Amino acid sequence: MKNVEEEFHVQFVATIREKLPERGRVANALIDLLCVEKEGVYRRLRGEVPFTFSEIMKISNYYNISLDNLIGIVSPYRSKSLHLHIQNYFDMSEVDYKMSRDYITAIQQASGSPYAEFGFATNILPLHASVLHPPLFRFYMLKWMYQFGDSKSVLPYSAIHISPELREFHDQYIASSRLIKYTYIIWDEFFLLHLISDIQYFHSIRLLTEAEVALLKSEIEHLLQNIEKLSIRCSFPNGNKIDMFISNIHLETSYSYLSTDKMYISMIDAFTLGAVTSLESSVCDQMKTWMHSLKRTATLISGTEKPRIDFFERQWKWVEKL
Repeated sequence: MKNVEEEFHVQFVATIREKLPERGRVANALIDLLCVEKEGVYRRLRGEVPFTFSEIMKISNYYNISLDNLIGIVSPYRSKSLHLHIQNYFDMSEVDYKMSRDYITAIQQASGSPYAEFGFATNILPLHASVLHPPLFRFYMLKWMYQFGDSKSVLPYSAIHISPELREFHDQYIASSRLIKYTYIIWDEFFLLHLISDIQYFHSIRLLTEAEVALLKSEIEHLLQNIEKLSIRCSFPNGNKIDMFISNIHLETSYSYLSTDKMYISMIDAFTLGAVTSLESSVCDQMKTWMHSLKRTATLISGTEKPRIDFFERQWKWVEKL
């Protein structure tokens, strides 16, 4: 029977292998990270020599491994079910790409369930919308870089590019998310005004040219046309249902969840392109309950006439001022 230390070691090594699933990469990655000889790393992986405390901390920080979850710490003051990982969109690591692939896999698995539901309550463009409009996603990347990058080397919009790997993720996300049986989006009334204000600010500090502002304005017009078409049709091209609502109260941030009878993913947006994520059913159930109650205080624009027309007329007036 394994003791506590042995059990921790087994789980710790298994978690590292999950982060680097390719055969043969684990040892080489740890050699580079820990600056330990090859044989020393293999002995640690086999359990013959324990990882030192500093090595455990270095590995867990680099690969974003929760030690609390591994050893089962439960605190009455902190939930262990929430996880925040900030991707570096200009130098994405293997961990970043693996998280993206795992999310796509989860959506694909959920698409087979008749109970699958995608819910959004958002004060910015959700991934559902922004990835369909690369110029707008590039703008969010600019905003992210301005917040997280080195202020002395901030790049202008013209230097912001979406990598082929990220484009592939976006394509897979679009295709997979439309397989979900039911999707609904609750828009903050001023979601577009927030985006327009941000564009005007970045133009004022010369990270956007006049031509690029015109490009973004054209893309926003295209976005509005697409959203309005979906709100009229109430379904994606494959027939899966989508409803749209306008919140009558201000949304402080953006929330989303994907649920089936067996899967639970809930997210709270943070830092423009990041999200605090949970895979626990209790967290997802609470978010789902709150968002369904929010629908009761929102205005349905899918399949309706006057509320939809009024809403989009307001959005078009704001766009004209850009």
